Amino acid sequence: MSTHHLVYRSYGGENLKNRPDFYTKALTLASFVHAASKLQDADIVFVNNGPVPSDRLALMEAYGRVVQIDEGPVGLLDSYRFSLGLPDREGWSDDDVVSFNEDDYLFHPDAFVALGEATLGLSQVSYFALSGESPLDDSPAARLKFRLPRDWQPQPPQIVGKRTWFNLGSTTSTFSARVGALRADMSIFLQCTRPFKRRYLDHETCLLYQGVVPYRGQQILVGLPGELQPTLRGVARTVFLVPFRVALNVRARRQLERHVLYAPTTGLAAHLECGLVGADQDWLAVADDVADWAGSIGFGDVAARIRSRLVAS
Repeated sequence: MSTHHLVYRSYGGENLKNRPDFYTKALTLASFVHAASKLQDADIVFVNNGPVPSDRLALMEAYGRVVQIDEGPVGLLDSYRFSLGLPDREGWSDDDVVSFNEDDYLFHPDAFVALGEATLGLSQVSYFALSGESPLDDSPAARLKFRLPRDWQPQPPQIVGKRTWFNLGSTTSTFSARVGALRADMSIFLQCTRPFKRRYLDHETCLLYQGVVPYRGQQILVGLPGELQPTLRGVARTVFLVPFRVALNVRARRQLERHVLYAPTTGLAAHLECGLVGADQDWLAVADDVADWAGSIGFGDVAARIRSRLVAS
């Protein structure tokens, strides 16, 4: 019997991203716990990069186990690599499923129950996202928007229960994977962390493990659409990345077993950055439900933080 390991990557501080008015880390954490607690027998793991406030820590300890990164807070890449290494450090089975979740997502209450259904019903799928946008057509404009190569050929949509899942080109570092596939593809994940000190190539990671060559023609020199910045620094950066792009193309061609990525047509998680929150769910209503739930289980401080921002929004 396989186990679902639901991993929540948390950082006590904040960054400068533009957030919706109702965003708080109390909300995103509570929404994760609410959804995770509904998946029966799930192993819920909180990976904390540095200290978190006591009320949030208490909620974590009540519903799962806390893994503290030694000598944290560490940088984004080190936190990412630490989480990717959990399956090997803890000896998880290849048949298990691991879900990595960032702490700026709002989760629908059914998110992980739906993930559990999908991992059972879509045996040929190795990777899962809880949200994503599908191109409406195969036009050059659509490929440009989603930065998909001309030879991208999506697999057919699949129905599991009441939900339709589709083959997605790429997602963020909030994703789920069959542990065996993740182990087989670990060299891809690590390779896509090497070009930069503070970020990783999540789009390219997803294309590579699906066996798709990311760069075509002049893109080897200038990168994917939108990458080339017409400044001296931007041009220097573009030239610096040429050997990395060549190496990524080589690795994609070596991906003999394609591990596809699927997502539900109606999102079950929202990335809480302005401009990224989809309109496929009433996310304010979801946040309101999360506040009710937090209050009902005795975490009034968490509920109050959520409510204060909801009122303000």
